[in-house]
Amino acid sequence: MYAEARPEPNNSLAAILAKVGEIAAMPQVVYKIIELTGTTATSAQAIEDAISLDPGFSSKVLILANSAFYALPRRVTSIREAATFMGYKTIRQLAMTVGVFDMFVGKNDSGSLRRRTWWRHSVDAAVCAKVLAKNSAHVDPEDAYSCALLHDVGKSLLDRATQGEYVQVEELIASGMNAVDAEKQVFGCTHMELGAASAARWNLPQMIIDSIAMHHGNASGDFSYHVAVTCIASEFAHQIVEGRKAVDESAAEESAQRVWASEWAMSILGFSNEKLEQIYRECKTAITQRTGMAM
Repeated sequence: MYAEARPEPNNSLAAILAKVGEIAAMPQVVYKIIELTGTTATSAQAIEDAISLDPGFSSKVLILANSAFYALPRRVTSIREAATFMGYKTIRQLAMTVGVFDMFVGKNDSGSLRRRTWWRHSVDAAVCAKVLAKNSAHVDPEDAYSCALLHDVGKSLLDRATQGEYVQVEELIASGMNAVDAEKQVFGCTHMELGAASAARWNLPQMIIDSIAMHHGNASGDFSYHVAVTCIASEFAHQIVEGRKAVDESAAEESAQRVWASEWAMSILGFSNEKLEQIYRECKTAITQRTGMAM
């Protein structure tokens, strides 16, 4: 059973939420989907892979699949399920009607670079979440991918709805403030709150709403495993790509003593430090294979 969406926490959130429209999708992803769905020779896997590369278009597919139009007996939680229910024709029509591309427009300004960084992290975290889920008996890998892909969507929504004021948050972070506290100071709400409230309005499954809302803190409720996977996946993605606390696989003693920031998530999933290091290396390999870059 899916829990009711949480109430909107403050007036600042309500004001920003009123300005939020649909999530933008990357133009190149949309164009690729239009190309793939233009022929029956394209495999379902190829279309799923193309959709899964972009949080914006993925969310549109999940929102439509869970809309009243389809009246499905249960919530659709994975991109694979959504694409199967909707079919090639509907996916193609959706791609062709997408007209808002400002989230990842190819400009060289700081706002575009910021949003591209968020996009890259979301996809990397989704890749890690799938690996983590495969090592756990509690979360379906496809559900884990969806949760992690959308976990930071609130950042882009904050940036768009406030016309680029997120730069003020970056300035506070540069001065030493915690990112969540900086968002609270500038906007009166956080990306988790705005992302979760938006996801609830879009009728996304509660597991995704909870993963957006609680991936920065202790999880509670029916989907604590999904939140924990999302949290660890995000931390892994940051460490792998940014080199923060990177694992030196030859330094076994140092690796064994390393403390993860998301210990609360580790306790929910029950992974030992040794198991987590093994999964980390699997995630590192998966990201490397996806991007073709040397880590």
